[in-house]
Amino acid sequence: MKRDAKRFWKYTKIITVLITVFVVIHSGCVDEKQNETGPGNPTNNSQGINGTNNSQGASGGDYTYGTANVESVQIMILESFPVQIQVIAEGYLPDGCTEINEIKTEREGNVFNINISTKRPKDAVCTQAIESFTRTIPLDVWGLKAGNYTVNVNGATGSFELAIDNVPQKSPESLMLKHQAITEADNGKTINLENGETFYLKLPENPSTGYRWELNLTQGLNILSDEYIQDPAPEGYTGVSGTHQWKIKAIAEGSQQIKGIYKRPWENETGTEDKFILNVEVI
Repeated sequence: MKRDAKRFWKYTKIITVLITVFVVIHSGCVDEKQNETGPGNPTNNSQGINGTNNSQGASGGDYTYGTANVESVQIMILESFPVQIQVIAEGYLPDGCTEINEIKTEREGNVFNINISTKRPKDAVCTQAIESFTRTIPLDVWGLKAGNYTVNVNGATGSFELAIDNVPQKSPESLMLKHQAITEADNGKTINLENGETFYLKLPENPSTGYRWELNLTQGLNILSDEYIQDPAPEGYTGVSGTHQWKIKAIAEGSQQIKGIYKRPWENETGTEDKFILNVEVI
């Protein structure tokens, strides 16, 4: 009996130890799972919700910006008028991940400054092979004065020359319109002019009778020339009439006017004289 009792307590101790070991191991596994998936792990949870990778995806990526390496600049002058000019910039990018970001052009006097910037994803693993690039950049040269100009693209420079002002030349037809002729048939009418534009006023006159046109202009108009042109006279004839011609320029914006009276200078005005009125709107 004593031997059986000792054997019973021996087995009881062994079983108790085994149960204890099993409980400890099982408890450790449960804690490990809780650490992996439970809310107590801030590292994994932040990565899953607002970690660095996810924030990059939401914002379109995180980039490092720089300046492109430009090795040469070529100036192309196109055969047109007004002249059109293009700048061909050639250079290289340091790796396969770097790309052209934007191109900005500014002019200071006779110098065009062009900046070509680059962008590269941060922490990206890229090929280290150098990538060459070529960009064609049009210059805004409309209205430039004749002269020499310099182009600076990220430190690489070129130059070009404009022999004449880069604005369209006026055709003979347009010049004729600018110097339109106003005659006696336009008496009482209104014409429109640009400030600085000129026109001719032509009125019939016969100085041999003593009658002449006397003009009165408002301050926004100025007489540039004043002459009398006699008509061809048949042989033996005198006292042939002609045309009095004035070249007039608009020098101020606003409503202007020309008043003319046809009389002998030494006689008083009677109210029966021929008169001429022209209203001029200068814009």
